[in-house]
This record gives sequence, C-alpha cells and structure tokens, in this order.
Amino acid sequence: METIKKVSNPAFNKKKQVKLIKSFPKYLKSKRKQMILKFGESATNQVYSVAEKEYPKLVQETPTFNTPMYDALMATAGKMAALKKGMKATGISTEEFVRFSIEDARKSGEKVPSFLLKLGGKVYLSKLMRKYLKKVGKSVTENGWPTRVIDGKETDDFNMSVETRNCQMVAFWESIGEGDIRPYCTFFDFTTAELLGVGLKQVSTIDSGVCKYCFYKKGKVEWPDAVRKVLTN
Repeated sequence: METIKKVSNPAFNKKKQVKLIKSFPKYLKSKRKQMILKFGESATNQVYSVAEKEYPKLVQETPTFNTPMYDALMATAGKMAALKKGMKATGISTEEFVRFSIEDARKSGEKVPSFLLKLGGKVYLSKLMRKYLKKVGKSVTENGWPTRVIDGKETDDFNMSVETRNCQMVAFWESIGEGDIRPYCTFFDFTTAELLGVGLKQVSTIDSGVCKYCFYKKGKVEWPDAVRKVLTN
C-alpha cells in the first residue's frame, strides 16, 4: 500500500473557518430528511449532535491549497468528515456512510433539470475547461498535491485524464482518524460524473502511487470495485 505523506499546508484562515462553521447547520439541514428516512429520527439526532461538536475542530485541521477549486473540495470534505464521525459514533459503518452520501447526491441531482446537468458535463470536458483545469493542476501541484491533466489523443480512448500523486484528500482523512474511507475515497468523483452524464473510469488506484482517472464524453461510469460492492450490498 502506497504511503501518503501529509504536506504541512496551513489550515483555512480564521475568517474562512468562521464562515464554514456558520454554514454547517445549513449543510446538516440539507441532509436531515434523507438521514431520517435511512436511519430514523433518533439515530439522526445522535449523528448530528456529534457532528456539531466535531466540526469546529475539523475546520481547524482542514488544509488550504490556495487553489479555489481544491479548497472548495476540502471544505466539503471537512463537512462530510464531521457527518462521518457522527455516524460512526452512532454505530453506522463507513460503508453505510458511503452509500448514504451517494444516494443523497443522486436525490439532490434529481432537483436539477437534466439538460443543465448534461450541459455541465459537456462544459467540463470542453477544450476551454481543460485549459483551466491544467492551470488548476499546476497550482495545486505547487502547493503539495501533484496533479496532471492530460488531453486525450486520437489514439486514446479517452477525452481527458487526470493523474494525482500523494493524494492530500486521503492524507486529510487519515490525519483526522478516518483513514478507513481510503478504499472508497473516489466515490465523490464518480457520483459527480454520473450526475453530469460523463463517462469515468479509474485505471490505477492510489495504492499504485499514481491515481489516474479517464473521462469520456460518451460512455458510462465504471464504479471502482469497492464502491460498487457497497452499492450492491
């Protein structure tokens, strides 16, 4: 198994932390209905009680990479981590956390017109967006999270691929005691691709040292084995 080294990036500044903490109740509220349907009101209240106590501490440990796109991902990860801690304390497994997160995202996606989601998928794989993503990759690499965005060639079967090393998302989860998310850590990417109608396949995992994804304008989401098992069990 590839060892992930956490880089010494600073946490979000105090102003950002306060803003995130203030937004956390809204985040929890957006999940509450689905949580109750899935686990019941009593369990949901227990989960939320723990999550509310844990989140302010997690915010202080959530690193910034001085790259808006990745900082937004980390901010979301911090909120999800608080929810996961609450679920764990209530006896809800990591696999159930992953399954709930995917199902909740799918439900949220149903509220968005399908044509807008498909448009978003086309934009994401457009040449203009890829140019932007390459700049993002360069920026986040300079801040300790090596990332390459590669255009597909005529001889390739993909439109775009993304390679990451020393994944700082996994490093964050491990640093806060939630490293058991590692086998399922890509579920957020695949859920997003599914909603956007973009084909996505992971051709190498983090354990190889290089986590590589291939994106397709046409095709299906090929869920990683670990996540697929969670969804089918």
